[in-house]
Formats: sequence, structure tokens, C-alpha cells
Amino acid sequence: MRKSRILIALIVLLTCVCGPAELFARSLDTKDLDKIQCAQDKMRILAGFFNTEDKEKEKTYTLTNLCGAAANKPVTMPSWFEQELERMDKNKVLFVTTDNQTYSEVDLWRQAFSNVYLYLDRAAESLDPNKPIVLEQLSRGYVGNRLNLMATIDRLNKDLLRGNQLVVMKDSMEGRARSMLSTLELINNEFFSTIESFSSPVAQRDEKYRQSVMAVVVLANHLYSQFMGSPIPANPPDPKTYQTTRADRLYTLTLIIIGSLFAGMFVYFLINNKRESIDRMMEDYRARSVVWADDFNRQFVSIDVKYIVLGTIAIFMAIGFFFGWMIGGFMGVFIFLAFLFVGGVVSIRVPSSLLEALKRRRGVKVNKQLMDALILLSNSLKSGMDIVQGFEMVSKDLLPPISDEFGLVVKNYQLGTPFEQALDGMVNRVDSRMLAHVVKAIIIQRQVGGNLPVIFARLVENIREESKLEEKLQALTAQQRIQSLVVSIMPFAMMAIMFMFNPDQMLSFYLSPLGMILFLFCIVWIFIGMQVLKKLGDIKV
Repeated sequence: MRKSRILIALIVLLTCVCGPAELFARSLDTKDLDKIQCAQDKMRILAGFFNTEDKEKEKTYTLTNLCGAAANKPVTMPSWFEQELERMDKNKVLFVTTDNQTYSEVDLWRQAFSNVYLYLDRAAESLDPNKPIVLEQLSRGYVGNRLNLMATIDRLNKDLLRGNQLVVMKDSMEGRARSMLSTLELINNEFFSTIESFSSPVAQRDEKYRQSVMAVVVLANHLYSQFMGSPIPANPPDPKTYQTTRADRLYTLTLIIIGSLFAGMFVYFLINNKRESIDRMMEDYRARSVVWADDFNRQFVSIDVKYIVLGTIAIFMAIGFFFGWMIGGFMGVFIFLAFLFVGGVVSIRVPSSLLEALKRRRGVKVNKQLMDALILLSNSLKSGMDIVQGFEMVSKDLLPPISDEFGLVVKNYQLGTPFEQALDGMVNRVDSRMLAHVVKAIIIQRQVGGNLPVIFARLVENIREESKLEEKLQALTAQQRIQSLVVSIMPFAMMAIMFMFNPDQMLSFYLSPLGMILFLFCIVWIFIGMQVLKKLGDIKV
């Protein structure tokens, strides 16, 4: 990492050196100069605090007049830093063979502050109208500042192992070193932005140079505040601070009970005012339940509709209770009631939706058996049987569901129902377009006459061609169907993978109120996306 950074800096340096030696525009004004000199003064004070050669017990400095309200006030070394300075000075971390000298942790920090100081000093000199600044000289100086700062940061970020003891310099200064190193990293990036500005177009170069220099000024002030301010407490707060008394819990419980009573009274009065509407809804529900039960019986499914409705409500109640319990408080109660309301609305629609799904599924099965049934009917008619006997043969020789349907037509006819009416009942029960064509052909033949085996042969040919067309359509729409499947599965698969890598963070997020709401929101939009892709694959012939 350090070698790549040095290589980039050298490339920029060579670019600047090989470029034209033109004068650099002075894009900084006098107000910017005041800010630069104030930040420069703060870096001087920090470097002075880390100067161990100064034997004064109490180091006192004064900020320049350009620093506003903080000017002319004595700045003393913090009391906590006296012992820390002595420890850091004894912590020898680097030996340089060229200088034959060992550097301590204090020396590295002083070098970092000095590099920032020299950068700001070079920026301030570029404003002097009496000193023409050559682009090559200015860029070369900034490259030197960045290389020195980058090397110092890398050394401070390196953990050392001395025997069995691990020395982590980022933990110095009561934890301030970590945040200060992060600020130095940002300053180092702005150093590179300053160097990069020299290779920008002339129209943009001045503004980019000013922005990078002023960014270093802001970060230098922040670095000074981090050192002089209080560190983030490392120890957690005392749990006794957040403990509640029995009186507090009793007061909270009383408010919850009073609020629940008011909410219950509101619901009671609301239901009492809407009693007539609720009674009409219940009567309509009972009537629809009878119709649904009869329709399910027509599909050869015996089930009590109330189990479907109550089961749907119970599922939504369980989900609402889970989310409400996880969220807790008033929001949890609201979530539970919302799920209960949605469950009541959905439960009214579930029986009809389930019935339509059963009819569609049964119709698909009947279509697959219809060609065999027509061939059997045609052969029975050619052998001298009538149409009723042919239906009876189909009910005995073929498998359900078409055998059940044809057998029910024969039973209704034997019980006195006209054959045409029995056929219409089968069309109402089964969602099959081809079966409706067959029934119409039989009814027309019984009314006006005709060669029914020939008609069946043509219908068999039509069914065979339609089956080929249906298979072709399935192949053409396979991509849309797979896309809808991927859209529905991929988010949950990615969620499962993220749970595998970071389960604690995922659980803490998805069990929070925001995470639960976002999860439900995503489910709704995934369902909408599936329906859209499904509609794109529907082809009507």
C-alpha cells in the first residue's frame, strides 16, 4: 500500500516537473491567509507539546491574533498529557540506519504535525506578491510534504510485538490517537488533491488548489480540537443511571391501562354505531359461505369455509403478534391491530381465490385427459353405443378428474336431469375452454343431428394442435417465468447469505421497527414485480 502511494506521488511529481514552468495563480485571498496562519499556529503549538527537548515543566503558548476569540489566551499543555508524554518518549518504535538514530512515538507525532505546518507555510508563501511562485517548485515541495506525512502515518498505524507484549500506538493519548490518525489520513488525501490540482486544466486549477488548501486548514483545526478536547469514554455508563423505580413502573402501567380503556371504549362505540352495517356484512358473509361450500363440493372438495377464514385470520394474528412483540410499546400494538385488520380483509377473499385456483388446476388436468376421452367416445359411438353409454364408459375406463366429471353427468341424467342440463353443469364446474366446445358440439348434434364421431375426430385434431401451440408458448415465455422466480427468490437468498456472514448485525436491524417495516415494504414490491413479469409472459391467442 505504501509503495503504491509513493509511486503515485512520484508520477505526479514527474508530471509537474516535466510541465511548463509557468507562474501559479494566487487564488487565495487575505481572509484565507488569516485562516491558514491560524491553523499553522495550532500545528506549531502541537509540535511544541511533543518537543521533549524543552525541559519546561509547564509549556504555555499563545495563539496568534488571527484566531479570533481564542487569540491572546494562554494555551497550556493538558495535565493528562504530562505522564503520557513521558511514556510515549520511552516507547522507541523506529530505528533509521541512515541517521543511526532511534525515534520514539513522540518523535513520529511531532514529525506529523511539522509536516502539516510546513504544508500550510508553503501555502501561505504562495500568497506573497513579492515572491513569484514557479509551478515546478511549488508542486515539488508539496510532493515532499505528502511523502513525509504518508511515511509517518504508516509508522504510527503499525502495531509492534515486543516479546509477548503487543504495542498498539493507535491506543495512545487516552484513545485520542485513533481519531487523530483518521484526521491525518484525510489531510494526507488533501495533500494529494493539492498535487493533483497542478495537472488540472488552467480554468479549474486555481479553484481546486484553493479547495484542497482550505480543506487542510479545516482538518488541522479539527486535529487541534481532538487533542485538546475530552476523549470518548471507554467505559460504559453506570446501569444504575437507567434504572427505574417501582413508582415509575406503576405510573407507566397506570397510563397503559387508562389508554387501553379509552381505546376499548372508542372501539365499542364505533362498533355500536355501525351495528346495522356489521349485521348486514355478517348476513352477506353467511350467504356467501353457503355459496362457497356448494362450489367447493362441485370441485369434489369437502371443506368447511369457516376453517379457511379463521385459519387466515389466525396466521395474520400470529405474524402481527410476533412483529408487535419484537417492536413493543404503542407501535407494537398498532402493528398487531394492523395485521389483524389486514387478515380480516384478506380472509374474506381467500375462499373465492382458493376456489378459482382449484377450478383452474382441475381444468388443466381435464384438458390433458380430454383427447383420450374423445377418442374413447368416438370409438363407442362407432360400435353402436349412444352418447350416454359412451360417457359411462369414460367414467369407468379413465382416471379422475375427468372420470368423476363424466360419471356425475351420467348420475344426474339417471336421476332425471335432462342430458343437456347435466352437460351445462359440467361446463360450470370445470374451467376448460375445449371441454365447453365439446359440450356445445354434443348439444348441437342432439338438436339438429350430425355425424358426432367425425366432429370428435376434428376436435381431437384441434386439441392436438392447441397442445403443440401451448408447448411452444411455454417455451417462448420461459424467460419471463424464470425472471419472476428469480425476482422472488434472489432477495431472500442474498439476505440468507448476509445472515451467514454477519448474523448479529442482520438480526439487530431486521428486529428493529425500521427493519421490520422495510422488510414488509420489500415483500409488497417483490410481489408487484412478480405480477408484472407474469403479465409480460401472458399471451392470448
